[in-house]
Amino acid sequence: MCFGSGSISVRRLGMNWLFFALLAPAVYAIVVFIDKYILEKEIKDYRGMPIYSAIIAGIFGTLIWIGTGFPLLSLRDSILIILTGILTIFGLASYFKALSTDEASKVTFLFQMTPIITLVLSFLILGDKISSFQLLGFLLILFSTIGISIEKSSKKLKFSNVFFLILLTDFFWASAYVLFKFVIETNSFVKVISYESWGIGVGGFILYHFFPSVKKAFKEVSKGVGSRILWFIVVNEGIFLLSRFLTYLAISKGPVALVDVVGGTQVIFAILYGLILTLLFPKIFQENISRRGLTKKILMGVLVLAGLWLVQ
Repeated sequence: MCFGSGSISVRRLGMNWLFFALLAPAVYAIVVFIDKYILEKEIKDYRGMPIYSAIIAGIFGTLIWIGTGFPLLSLRDSILIILTGILTIFGLASYFKALSTDEASKVTFLFQMTPIITLVLSFLILGDKISSFQLLGFLLILFSTIGISIEKSSKKLKFSNVFFLILLTDFFWASAYVLFKFVIETNSFVKVISYESWGIGVGGFILYHFFPSVKKAFKEVSKGVGSRILWFIVVNEGIFLLSRFLTYLAISKGPVALVDVVGGTQVIFAILYGLILTLLFPKIFQENISRRGLTKKILMGVLVLAGLWLVQ
């Protein structure tokens, strides 16, 4: 009887982390398209965007800290979790640059390099073990992300301009996930989420004060941003924080590498969102929904799902 109850508990735990791991990419795919709209139609200089993220994250983090009873962490854990926030905002900086120059769905595809980097970091730092089937799944995901980033130019194949930018984002975010795992093993999730948000704020402070181009862009952008667009950014940053919340909640319940791989379903949501938005609002969203373009995206998406299936 005890054995049966334990099995049910394990199954419920697995479903819990899988549910949150799937919900996070569905929410984040929405954020990517809203960011694309903001960069295309409202804010022309992408370099100012990370500072908005940092300010809003700092405010949200403080509200969460107050609402959860002023939780305190050890000095070591505080430094580590704040560092995850700094890495997150650095990743956002390269992400905004990439998104300003290419399709939202393509950028979303390239996010799937994060599991590859997370796999290596988890193996080296956390000692996670990966089976041969899981490794094959990761290789399929790697192949699909490379496939979607290859472009034909002057009869030559080359990587798209955003490939290395998103690869940098993936590295920052994979590092943040692994560091988060260190802290969550000894602390509850509600204790650390506000510190992670503060870390994003600290990262924004670093970008603003040590990168003159970011500071200049933010000041210029702020002059032309009306209250409507400002609230639009606030809401979208709130959705972004929700997606991070769901991701870290999944990480707190399941293996960091597998949670990140399940996040690969974001490509499916991105293809769907891109198709619908381009059909409904062609003057705002210009995703490649040609037969060839969609076929390539769907094929690469199927390979991502195959990789996810192997990993599971």
